[in-house]
Amino acid sequence: MKILKKMKNKLCSLLSTLFKKERNTGTFEMKKVHKDVKRVELLKLELKQVTNAYDKKIEELKATHTSALWKYEQSYQKLRRLFEKQQQGLIEEEKVNKQREEVKPFEKAFNEVNEQLIGIKEHKKESVMNIISEIDQLQDSYTKALAEEIKTKSLEMAKQRLEYLKEVQSLGYDYKKAIDTERLLKETFEKHNFVYKETMVDSLAILTKDVPISIDKLAIAEDTVNEALIGKIPYVN
Repeated sequence: MKILKKMKNKLCSLLSTLFKKERNTGTFEMKKVHKDVKRVELLKLELKQVTNAYDKKIEELKATHTSALWKYEQSYQKLRRLFEKQQQGLIEEEKVNKQREEVKPFEKAFNEVNEQLIGIKEHKKESVMNIISEIDQLQDSYTKALAEEIKTKSLEMAKQRLEYLKEVQSLGYDYKKAIDTERLLKETFEKHNFVYKETMVDSLAILTKDVPISIDKLAIAEDTVNEALIGKIPYVN
């Protein structure tokens, strides 16, 4: 059990370092977020780290477990064959006893690693359930806080949509200025019997040809909005 305790302490230390490093790098830095939303998201990150750390150790122990089991079985099978020969009177009991002693260290090694494997799985279960239980306890306040965030963001987006539409209108008005100005020039020149060559609108079009002002550039497709809402498009904070 001392081995299991040391192993658990080592894992906890590793997890603490990883968790602290992740928070310090700002990967999950969340500004102006409700404390329970932030706590649940951090717990989800911790759960992933805990699970990965335990799974890695379990895989290592499984390899050791398989090797120890194979050595134990080979040694035990040899003992069983010698015992059968001894029962048939083909060999002395001394040889059986000698092999029985040789089996013991393999049996001990297998039992130890088996105990470690069982123990680490229990510790994993305990750690995982502690985190999950805390998330479960926070689910009501977490959901309410998320709902408030969604409402706030939705209202802000509605305002931004109106502002965006105004900017689009402003673009159109800029083009309309050129059209109106050129019409004024044309009408005035012709009214006084002068010939006017219309070039202003064409020049403006050429000067703004690389500007993303077409509908496909300004509008966001419905499919794209749907994909964003259901999380198909990765979100970068």
